[in-house]
Amino acid sequence: MAFSSFFSSLLLCLLGILLLHGAAVARGCFIMEREALLDFKAGVGDPRNRLSSWTGHHCCTWKGVACDTTTGHVVMLDLRNTNTYEWALRGERMNSSLLALSHLEHLDLSFNDFSGIRMPEFIGSFKKLRYLNLSSTQFMGGIPARLGNLSSLYVLDLYVALDFASHVGSLDWLSHLTSLKHLDLSWLNLTDVPDWFSSVNMLPSLRVLRMPSVGLDTIPASVVHVNFTSSLTVLDLSFNNFHSTLPKWLWNVTSLTHLYLHNSWFYGGTVPRSIVDLRRLEELHMWRNQLIGNLSGWLDQMMTLIVLDLGSNLFNGSLPSSIGKLSNLTELYLSGNHIGGVISEVHFENLTRLQVLDLNGNSITMSIGQSWVPPFQLRFVDLNNCQLGPQFPEWLQFQTQIEALYLADCKITGTMPAWFWNISSSTITDLDLSNNQIEGKLPSFFKFIKLEILNLDSNRFEGPLPIMLPSTLDILSLSNNFFIGQLPTWPYIQSVSLSNNMFDGGLSSSICQWTYLRYLDLSNNKLFGEIPYCLGESLQYLQFLDLGNNHLSGEIPHTIGFLSRLLLLQLKNNKFSGEVPLTLKNCTNLWFLDLAQNNLVGSITLWIGENQQQLVVLRLRSNIFSGVIPWQLTQFQQLQILDLANNNFSGSIPHNIGNLSTMRSTSQYLQFCSYESDVLTKGQDLSYLQCSLQHMKSLDLSNNSLNGEIPKGIGDLAGLKNLNLSRNYLQGKIPWEIGGIKSLESLDLSINDLSGSIPESLSALYSLSYLNLSYNNLSGMIPSGRQLQTFIDPSIYMGNADLCGPPISISCSNNKTAQNIIEEYRKEIPEWLWFYISMVLGYVMGFWTFCGILFLKDAWRHAYFNMIDDIYDRFWVQ
Repeated sequence: MAFSSFFSSLLLCLLGILLLHGAAVARGCFIMEREALLDFKAGVGDPRNRLSSWTGHHCCTWKGVACDTTTGHVVMLDLRNTNTYEWALRGERMNSSLLALSHLEHLDLSFNDFSGIRMPEFIGSFKKLRYLNLSSTQFMGGIPARLGNLSSLYVLDLYVALDFASHVGSLDWLSHLTSLKHLDLSWLNLTDVPDWFSSVNMLPSLRVLRMPSVGLDTIPASVVHVNFTSSLTVLDLSFNNFHSTLPKWLWNVTSLTHLYLHNSWFYGGTVPRSIVDLRRLEELHMWRNQLIGNLSGWLDQMMTLIVLDLGSNLFNGSLPSSIGKLSNLTELYLSGNHIGGVISEVHFENLTRLQVLDLNGNSITMSIGQSWVPPFQLRFVDLNNCQLGPQFPEWLQFQTQIEALYLADCKITGTMPAWFWNISSSTITDLDLSNNQIEGKLPSFFKFIKLEILNLDSNRFEGPLPIMLPSTLDILSLSNNFFIGQLPTWPYIQSVSLSNNMFDGGLSSSICQWTYLRYLDLSNNKLFGEIPYCLGESLQYLQFLDLGNNHLSGEIPHTIGFLSRLLLLQLKNNKFSGEVPLTLKNCTNLWFLDLAQNNLVGSITLWIGENQQQLVVLRLRSNIFSGVIPWQLTQFQQLQILDLANNNFSGSIPHNIGNLSTMRSTSQYLQFCSYESDVLTKGQDLSYLQCSLQHMKSLDLSNNSLNGEIPKGIGDLAGLKNLNLSRNYLQGKIPWEIGGIKSLESLDLSINDLSGSIPESLSALYSLSYLNLSYNNLSGMIPSGRQLQTFIDPSIYMGNADLCGPPISISCSNNKTAQNIIEEYRKEIPEWLWFYISMVLGYVMGFWTFCGILFLKDAWRHAYFNMIDDIYDRFWVQ
């Protein structure tokens, strides 16, 4: 009876517990947990309604929510954004109500946008959490130290979890995460962390450590004990600034399978032989460091290697033939080193899995028989600058899976084999055969159905252009060949370079059908006729247009002004006439405008426009432009090269010429790095190619009809390297301020009406290597100080009858020299100042004459002092 009563009580107790549990679960979800999730939903922005399923009572069925099948508690919250940025949840607030999810084991908020709020402190209270992923969430502030309470955590991913402006002050909290196996701190700002290695070294179970691009600049060379030597498989310390040799402790981490040390400024020392202790290593990435030595003695023992990337280092010697034993190798990158020697079939003997071969930029000669059949199928081939020729490599015809093929500057000559246009026709996207001597004609119809980039520059191809191109082709570069004929219709092409060929017809209107075109270079041909009007109407995406060095004529069509995206317009050395269209004002994005060597007329004030503030290069030389030089040009803040030479400009040089901001600065401006410009400097016409143009700042107003004085403000252009004002009617003195142009290398003021002496300040121009002051009215002694002593050619000063002293043969007498100097000072000092100088000199001379007489004449001295005593006595009596 007692037993039955006890059993009944137990049943009632269990029934009560079940009833309470049912009330709390509320038909499929604990009420407190559901309310916590709804509160979280209310605190975030959801522009794409990703949380639209979060309705009703069954929260375990909501998207991104998972519950334990036994207890019913929420154990997983996975809100990872796998779509584009616009699908991201937006951080507005995140309060601690989520703490109701006390059984949470998995939390993933990655790739959402919480940049407006701080990383929540309460995350450190989820004691059962094993997986935490906050990557690419962009929280503000630092990392809360309470994350150290998550002692059960296996995975912690904080990749770009903070805005990079937020500095992490300490990693001491990491030492408490003793169960951690995966740690990703990529792209955080750890520059303020004092000892990152000690914190990481406290994690004995760590298998994956990723810390690329976190601002590290120290790494211990040796460590007594590394806790993770038997567990770590992935180590990524790439894109840091260590500036040290490779650490010795690294070779003791024998469990490593993936090692990423690229672009971290490791230098010196060969790769130690102890690297062979990393017997499990599958991927080794060390590109873009400054490591030296050769590859022999260790590389052939890395039998597990799948990816080897040692590019952009200082490795030398030859490639050991034993590399052919690495049968697991799929990717080999050795570009940008100093490796030389000969490579033969032996080097590839067992590389049956090889897919990537990159030997670019080495001095390697490939000596491979024409009948060799490779054991691999390559996807990526870069052998630029290696010697493959003279014959075209026949082994390529067996490669049917190539996606990118780069054989530029490989010393290949002869005719392109017929089979080449069929290989990889269904797979190839990038093809570069430039800078060889390959002959032949292009097929009328390309069979490459996926081709995106084709570069055949600087070869000996000839004949007409292909009638049709693949619709996928974006970039076509055929410069420096012998192509002829008309331009076909290529409606999908985006970039075309056909310069330095033999096109000699008119500029066909078919070009107007290239409606997606962004870049067009037809320079250095023999094209004639006018620019089609439709060009400006149809090519609305055009940014670069180069028609220079042809025989084009007529007026520049006003439709050019419709190209609002135009960045570069190069029309130099043609036969264009008439006035520049006023519509050019609409091209407000122009940074390069070259209309030199044509027959253009009119005033540039009408079309230059105050809105073209992006101009870096403006060349109008050798035309028939007239009128004054507009002062508005001095407001162009980016102007780096201004060439108005050989025109009919009149009036004076703008007085505010010193306002040209870029020319005032001695800093280098990298505005562009893909073009060239001609600059007449140091007495010769020089072409500044590509990135070297950033170093040139030039002002050339020579051979016009300019008059007046050289503005003193020109001395403010401290960054100017070339100044040419020759062949004008400039008057007055060479301003003393010209010595402020500290970067000046070439100065030409010849054939003007300049007078007075040569300012001594020219001696302070230490970079000056070319000087021409001939045929002016300069006078006096030629300064002999410092830099001017290096100019020993007397022709520099010829045509100035009153100059004297070395290096010319006319000597200067002392009297004449002194007289000239006084006369120069007299001219430079205003008359009112001479009046006051005379007064002071008269007073000083009178005073000392009187004092001298008193000193020499005793009678005068006694009489003078007696008179003073008498006056004193009378004054005292009064």
